[in-house]
Amino acid sequence: MMRILIVSDMHGSLGKVKRLASIRRELTVVAGDISRCGSIEEAKAVLGELARQSPVAWIPGNCDSPELVRVSIANAECIHMKVYRFKELVLAGVGGSIYTPFGTPFEYSEEEYSGMLAELKEEIKKNSNGGKVVLVSHTPPYMSGLDRVRGGAYVGSPSLRKLIAEARPLLVATGHIHEAWGVASVEGVLAVNPGPLEAGKYAIVDIDPAENMVRVRLARLTESPAADEL
Repeated sequence: MMRILIVSDMHGSLGKVKRLASIRRELTVVAGDISRCGSIEEAKAVLGELARQSPVAWIPGNCDSPELVRVSIANAECIHMKVYRFKELVLAGVGGSIYTPFGTPFEYSEEEYSGMLAELKEEIKKNSNGGKVVLVSHTPPYMSGLDRVRGGAYVGSPSLRKLIAEARPLLVATGHIHEAWGVASVEGVLAVNPGPLEAGKYAIVDIDPAENMVRVRLARLTESPAADEL
């Protein structure tokens, strides 16, 4: 059994990231929006702190600079458009997001995203070698509930939903939509939006790849740091 901490939408909240140190896990998965306004130095500080706590697999979000993917941080693997093996798992990711109303640094069209996903699907086929896949995308899948904004609209990607149906990963980790903190079944695949760590929210996943077993628990930082231990 492997324990993974999944976080997203930190937006530079280094103090909250430091409080995660008390949470036992073998791997941290970061689903994007590490910085507030594209600051590479801010993102490096956040990722560096997480990498001191455990190995990290990460993607940038739409609020991060596209140049962040070129930054090297010890013990932290960028999985944007890549496949990364961690023990029995294969992690594959796509950072940035489809267009938003806010003109953030790392955005693209649904058509571009569909092409990126097609490339990633090929990478998974070539490099998974039988490992169980965890797919990480800052953009959530369409009509999953994990993409529903406060006004009720669904703003996720149909292309991602299609890939989930075809690739059948063991787990999907996403973020981006702060108010859509939750767990959903998408095309029969478990998916989680851990919520914004900026607001103290995260998810703990216990995963047994050999048995295809995944258990997700949503959690949040408490008022008392001593009570955060899991």
